[in-house]
Amino acid sequence: MDKGLILGRYRPLADLGEGGHGTVTLAFDTKMARRVAVKRIPLSRAGVRRLDTTTGLAEARTSAMLNHPGIVTVHEWDTDSDEAFLIMEHVDGASLAELLDVYAPLDPDEASAILEPICSAMAYAHDNGVLHLDLKPENVLITRAGLVKVGDFGVASLTNAAGQAISAGGTLGYMPSEQLRGEPVDVRTDVWALAALAYEVLCDAVPFASDSYEGAVYKAEYVEPPAPSEFVEGLAPQIDDVLLAALAPDRADRPGSVSEFACELLPWLGDPAQGREGLAEMVAEIVAEDEPGAHEGFARLGLWDRLLPAEPVMRRIAAAIACAWLSWSGLAALGLGPVPSAGATLVVAAAAALVPPAGLAVGAILFAAGAFALAPLAGLAAAIGGAAWWLAAGRARGWAGIAPVFAPLFGAAGVAPALPILIGFWMPGSWLAPAAGAAAGLVTALAAAASGSSAPFLRVTPAFLSAPLGTGHPVPIATLTSALVLAAGWALAAGAMSLAARGASRVGAFGGAAVACLATLAAVGPWVTGGQRLDASATLQVGLSLILVTVVVALGPPVAAEDDT
Repeated sequence: MDKGLILGRYRPLADLGEGGHGTVTLAFDTKMARRVAVKRIPLSRAGVRRLDTTTGLAEARTSAMLNHPGIVTVHEWDTDSDEAFLIMEHVDGASLAELLDVYAPLDPDEASAILEPICSAMAYAHDNGVLHLDLKPENVLITRAGLVKVGDFGVASLTNAAGQAISAGGTLGYMPSEQLRGEPVDVRTDVWALAALAYEVLCDAVPFASDSYEGAVYKAEYVEPPAPSEFVEGLAPQIDDVLLAALAPDRADRPGSVSEFACELLPWLGDPAQGREGLAEMVAEIVAEDEPGAHEGFARLGLWDRLLPAEPVMRRIAAAIACAWLSWSGLAALGLGPVPSAGATLVVAAAAALVPPAGLAVGAILFAAGAFALAPLAGLAAAIGGAAWWLAAGRARGWAGIAPVFAPLFGAAGVAPALPILIGFWMPGSWLAPAAGAAAGLVTALAAAASGSSAPFLRVTPAFLSAPLGTGHPVPIATLTSALVLAAGWALAAGAMSLAARGASRVGAFGGAAVACLATLAAVGPWVTGGQRLDASATLQVGLSLILVTVVVALGPPVAAEDDT
C-alpha cells in the first residue's frame, strides 16, 4: 500500500474494514511513531461547510476526547474538503461483533466482563454531557487481554451536525423510536441501545432487527421482544425484567441512567474477572484465524519510518559530526597543533550532541576564524554566510541546519552528487530544501577548490578533511562561477526532490529523484568542468551517487514533512 500520508502525518498500512459511517484504516503515525486507527467519514461539501459554521465539529471533538480506560482513546479530529478523520488508538484484538458471530450467546461470566466496562464507560460519558447514539457490537472492541473498550463516541454527533440522514446517526436495531423519528434524545436513548446490546450478548438475538426504517420504527414502538430466558435456560428471571424495562418504547418507563441500569442488571450476571479470561481466549483464536489474511494486506513499514523513534538521537549524532568538522577545519587553519585542535573539537562535538544549535554556532564561529586567518575576505564571507544560515535554519530547523556541512564528507566518500537529492528526500515539502541544497553546493565547490581539486564538486579528497581550509591561494574567478552554477543546480535538485517527496510515497520519491538527477547532472556540465568531459572517476562517482539515492528511496518512503511555520 504505497499511498501518501493522511493529513500529512499518518501513513496507511492496511484497510481494517468498513462500517456504517465510513472506512477504518490502520496507519502509522509518523510523528509519534505508533500505530493508529483512522476512521474516514465521507461528508458532502455542504456538510463540511456546515461544520465550519456551526458548533458541530467542536462538539464532536469534545465527545471524542473522553479519557476513560473503557473508551477508545481519540488522538485527533479533522476534516478536509469531503471527509472527516477520526484518529484513534489501534486496539489490538477483535470487535464484539466478531466475537458474537462465533461464540454467541456468551455465558454470564463473559457477559459480565463485557457489560460492566461498557456501563462504566457510558456512565462516564453521560456524566460529561456526551451521548453515544450508536452503541452496537461493531463499536465495542476487545483486546487480546480480554479488556473491553467502547469506540465511535462523537461520530453520530458529527454526522448529524453535518446534516446527514437521521439513520446515519445510529444503526437500525439499536435505536429507540425517539431516535428513529429524529426527536430529542437523552441518556435513556443510550440506555435503550445498551439493553439491546446486552440482549444480543446473552441471547444471540437482536430483538428489534429490521432491514428498513419503517420496520425498525414499528418494532421499537409496538413489538414486545420475548423474555431472554426463553432463549437461554438458566438465566435469572430478574434479567428478563431489567432488559424488558430498559427496552420500553416510552423512555419514561426505562431506567433513568446507565448507572441505574447497571445496578439492576450486573448483580444477576457472573464473575467479570473469570469472564475476561474467557474473552482473551476467544479473541486469541479469532486473531489467530485472521492473522494470515490480515498480514497479506499489510505493507512493511519503510526503514525511515521504523527509525523514527531514534531520530532525535540520530540528529544529535549528525550534529556532533558536522560541528566537529567545522571546528577542526577552523582550528587546523589557526595552527594550534593536532592535540589542542582535537581536544577542542571533541568538546564542541559533545556540546553539539547536547544542544545542536549551540554546537553549530560555535563550530561556525571557529570555522570563520580559521578562514579569516588565511584570508580576511574569506573569513568575512564565512562569518556573514554562517550567521545568516544559522539564523535561518541552524537554530531551529533540524536537519536543514546541518545538511550543508556534510558536503565535504559526501565528497570524500565519492558520492557528492547524491547530497542535494538526499537533502530534498529528508526535507519533504520544506521551503528550506533548495536553500540547503544551494548552501551544500557552495560548501562543496569552495572546499574542493581549497583542496586543489580540478573538478570541485566531484573530487573532494579525504586529505581535505585534515587541511580543510587549504593553503590560502586565491580562488580563480572561473571557480567562483562554477560554484554559483553548482549551487543553482543543487538548489534545483533539492527543491525538485522535496516537492516530489511531499506526498511521502516511494513512487513520488523515485519520480523526484529522476528529476533531481537531471538537475544534478546539468550542474556538472562542461561549463563547470572547463569544457572537458567527465572522466572515468567522475562518472563512477555520479553512478555511485545514483545507486545510493536509489537504495535510500527503496528502503522506505520519506517521513512526514517538516514544519516550516
